[in-house]
Amino acid sequence: MQTRTDPRNQNIELGKVTWLRDHDEALRLSELTGKPVLLFFQEIPGCATCVNFGRDVLSYHQMVEFIENEFVPLAIFNNIPGKDKDVLAMYNERSWNNPVAHFVDFRGRDIIPKLANNYKPLSMYNKMVEVLDKLGTPIPKYAALLGEDLKMEYGELKSTIYETPCFWSGETSMALHPAVKYTEAGWIKHAEVVKVFFDDSQVSLGDLNSYATNEGFFLIDDHRGYRIDERPQYYLSKSPFKFLRLGKAQRSQINVAIPYGGEPEQYLSPRQKVQYEDILKASGHNGKSKNYKQDTFNSCYWN
Repeated sequence: MQTRTDPRNQNIELGKVTWLRDHDEALRLSELTGKPVLLFFQEIPGCATCVNFGRDVLSYHQMVEFIENEFVPLAIFNNIPGKDKDVLAMYNERSWNNPVAHFVDFRGRDIIPKLANNYKPLSMYNKMVEVLDKLGTPIPKYAALLGEDLKMEYGELKSTIYETPCFWSGETSMALHPAVKYTEAGWIKHAEVVKVFFDDSQVSLGDLNSYATNEGFFLIDDHRGYRIDERPQYYLSKSPFKFLRLGKAQRSQINVAIPYGGEPEQYLSPRQKVQYEDILKASGHNGKSKNYKQDTFNSCYWN
């Protein structure tokens, strides 16, 4: 049996994660690194639910990196004989079943209850955060921002729109509020506006409106006809960071850090930091991109 999968040539049910395939090896690596094991039971090849889980949950680049950086990923196929079947019995899991994820320590003991009968990326993400919180492991900033992206994707953040004299500075002014997770420049008819996504568990709409008006924004009753500007996150768009695949929450934080003298690199994942260094070393990046708006959409699109 192969000891490790290859994302370039593996079943879609496994997504784009590099998985160990040997249970004992995974537990040894967990003891050595102190990382928990993400023990993934999957049908290979599998049904539509299994395929969708691999594509929707396990293929987005930041989710893949979060799994590989903070966990020891182990895949057990639930529909073949041999060692996989033995591990299946060890954890009392059924053959030919939908995807199930256990989160275990180096002794193979569950750290938290397993993930089962729930096939959304946000559910997997929340379980991963729960494990790290229980172990006292800090959540990396890029991973915390991934969570905000997922909340946006699944409608758990609220949104509103404000008119502003300048939407480029407006993006950063609103993003400075701690409850605001993402901002983008846009238009309603001929008015410059900023669309804001915020966590209503951290601020009410009324309080956010007060903050906005104090910052020089104007309230808008009719949000119909909104369209995104050709160059959202303006300061980011003028920097080498634009060449990276970034989530929406990352884009907002970096767009604020650039003009305010912050440290944009702190919001990058380890792989993104390496890519950014390569970009800085490369020649020919003059800061111009005819396809910036489309590139922005593609970098943030979950699938």
